[in-house]
Amino acid sequence: MKVERREGETVEQLLRRFNKGVVAERITKTYREKMHFVSKSEQRKEKRRRAERNRRKKAMQSH
Repeated sequence: MKVERREGETVEQLLRRFNKGVVAERITKTYREKMHFVSKSEQRKEKRRRAERNRRKKAMQSH
């Protein structure tokens, strides 16, 4: 990812813009996922676990 410095932009603003771009493009998440192999079955299991966790959170919030 490349970010050009705008005229009058401070380094802090440039870094903030860069970090927002990294988060928006999910670069770090993709990098972490590619660091080690995860089988398709393990991906499906994790997806089910997350869905169940989300269902429980919604059930708790509605009470």
